[in-house]
Amino acid sequence: MTKAALKTLADIQVGYQAKARIKERAGGTHRLIQSKNFDSFHRLRSENLTVFFPERKPEIYSVRKGDILFQARGVVHFAYCIEDDLKDTLAAGSFYILRTKNENLLPQYLAWWLNQSKAQAYFQSQARGAGMSFISKSTLSRLQVQIPPLSVQKKVVKIVTLAKHEQFLLDRLSSLRSRLVKAVCIKAIQEQER
Repeated sequence: MTKAALKTLADIQVGYQAKARIKERAGGTHRLIQSKNFDSFHRLRSENLTVFFPERKPEIYSVRKGDILFQARGVVHFAYCIEDDLKDTLAAGSFYILRTKNENLLPQYLAWWLNQSKAQAYFQSQARGAGMSFISKSTLSRLQVQIPPLSVQKKVVKIVTLAKHEQFLLDRLSSLRSRLVKAVCIKAIQEQER
């Protein structure tokens, strides 16, 4: 297993910086990923992205499959690997866009590593500001990443993917159960009114 600074493993790009507050525009040319588009499990909800017209060159801030978004500004500093092809989609300025440089490093593994307690403890110790803290690009670039062989990375990614799918199914089951309980209770009340 090797260890290396993140700056040697990935290019780090700051997300889209708008001059003014971004407003939703019907017929906009691009979509914007913002912190609010992630659920409590840090899963991207791409169906509600803001549609807008970028003020500056969008190509620099465009995300593609395999890119990692790192939440640099906020209460929680999490990483998310883009799993789908998101056409004409940019990442907001609260994110860094990471693009791996090395074929021997899976982006999904790197995103997982950034979310682990060792990396998170490093971010907590280096964060600036209270409440809504900030991780600088230089702080992120200095993070030491453990890189196991590709075969181990693939196993980690597979296990993590299965765990995420299980969580999705559990959430869905919980939601359906709540709806069922509500429907049964309402039906019982309605039957009493007859």
